[in-house]
Amino acid sequence: MKRWRAELHGVEQTQALGRAIARCARSGDMIALIGELGAGKTQLVKGMAKGMGIDPAAVSSPTFVFMHEYEPPGDQPVLVHVDAYRLDGQQDPTSIGWHSELTENAIVVVEWADRIAAVLEDDCLQLRLTHVDDTTRLVDCLATGDWASRLPAPPNSLEPIACPSCRKLVHSHDRDYPFCSSRCRMVDLNKWLNEDYRITRPIEQADLEEGV
Repeated sequence: MKRWRAELHGVEQTQALGRAIARCARSGDMIALIGELGAGKTQLVKGMAKGMGIDPAAVSSPTFVFMHEYEPPGDQPVLVHVDAYRLDGQQDPTSIGWHSELTENAIVVVEWADRIAAVLEDDCLQLRLTHVDDTTRLVDCLATGDWASRLPAPPNSLEPIACPSCRKLVHSHDRDYPFCSSRCRMVDLNKWLNEDYRITRPIEQADLEEGV
């Protein structure tokens, strides 16, 4: 068993962690995601999809259909995306299409995994995401079984992201992360104050779930 705790700053770093997990994952693996609405679970799955060569724009929370399958290019295993939100802990997981062979030839990632804890495999990677503030999440990573030997590195060693203002590469340990400087942070703030950023449609529940 191995574990670490780290902070995720913004959607970019959440997706970067997903890509790192995808690089370590292989057929038969299970990834359990736990966290409240808007904690970044779906964004992490989008990062996994991108790491497997799947268009992340195609990934959405399967809350109402319970399960999505995404076919990656080449001979990679299928990415199976399960959402157990509508289960109450007593309901039979088979009602959402869960079966013991689900992980065969697939990488399975489960949102709201704590609601079907009884059927989760002992050999899995568990990530618990918790709100810190509007842009920051705390992630607790626990790897058991074979995953313990393949646990991805904490986010502070992941690839840098582009500054939202000038696109310069920024590392998570930089003082003004996710910006490269306090000046770029103010430039971004001024865009909001001057209404250069606009919301072109009403905010929906799906947007809140997909936010980091």
